[in-house]
Amino acid sequence: MLLSYLDFTPLLSPPTDLAESAAVIGRASCGSGLTLRALATLRADGEAIWVGADVFFGERATVHIEDNALAASVGNGVTVGRYAIVHACTVEDGVVVGDAAVVMDGAVVGANALITAGSLVPPRKQLPGGWIYAGHPVAPVRAIAAGELAIAAASLRSDAPHPLVRDLDVPPPDITPFLPPGASGGTLYARDGRAPRVARAYVAPTAIVVGDVTLADDAGIYFGCAIVAGDGRIVIGERSNVQDNSLLITDARRGELRIGVGVTIGHNVRMGAAIIGDDALIGMASQLGDGVVVEAQGCVAARALVEPRTAIRSGWIWAGRPARAFRELKPAEREAFASARDVYVNYGAAYRGRSLDDTATVGPA
Repeated sequence: MLLSYLDFTPLLSPPTDLAESAAVIGRASCGSGLTLRALATLRADGEAIWVGADVFFGERATVHIEDNALAASVGNGVTVGRYAIVHACTVEDGVVVGDAAVVMDGAVVGANALITAGSLVPPRKQLPGGWIYAGHPVAPVRAIAAGELAIAAASLRSDAPHPLVRDLDVPPPDITPFLPPGASGGTLYARDGRAPRVARAYVAPTAIVVGDVTLADDAGIYFGCAIVAGDGRIVIGERSNVQDNSLLITDARRGELRIGVGVTIGHNVRMGAAIIGDDALIGMASQLGDGVVVEAQGCVAARALVEPRTAIRSGWIWAGRPARAFRELKPAEREAFASARDVYVNYGAAYRGRSLDDTATVGPA
């Protein structure tokens, strides 16, 4: 699915290998040999994404930008694993990013480096090439041995086991397991006689919303997301956004998921039954267990693992795996949360304001 955004249309150089459910949006320019597996998403709406030649993105990999501030640049021969995130950063030639790893805003990963599965490269981190990096946040492990990088890349591209870059704890690689029986296409699905109620909200064409789900005005559900209430209930408040490839799944046994007003839920988040207060931020690739309560203006850091029934106080950041209280939010961070919310309200209005075009230019990058 190649989609224009405002006046921007993706430009891809053939040949390409694009799964039907993958998406390339906006001002993305990609070299030849691009491979996108199911639900991989390159979303260049608020800034540009540049992708070199012979680049591979696994299932549910997400590439995004920082609105009007930082582009994303991916070099030649890069391999990005399943459910991994490349966000407003630079990934140089030959890099391998393992399953569920995250590279954050302003970071630079040097050529021929390897980021192990599940690792976190924090904002603005500079990683010299030729090394293996692991951890949360990453630290250098050792120099890469001859031939080791090619083996790791091949394992991700062929779904073969590998101790450094494959992670078995990733979500299903497509949307099918989240659909109700007999589903035949589209984004909104009733379940057990209960259908989604969508106000003036945006639901991306590769996302699904299933069951008793309420989306208030100016809410947004982005590409690859699954919002599934089962026989339970999900409520998402005004001006809240759920970013690409996030999975919000609950049912009556687990409990209700209630998301307040002005909440930002980052890319590739996983959560079930929870209460998320107004103006909270749930960082990209974080995981929240059932029964979590995030008070108003609370924050879960990127790649954090919040244990069930944890309560996160208003105005605090929780980080780590397992997550623990880290520190209080700074005034500038509160302003950034509000800015992120407003950016997504504008994104949603822009996406709703035009019909999606399922064709784009294919030619020299």
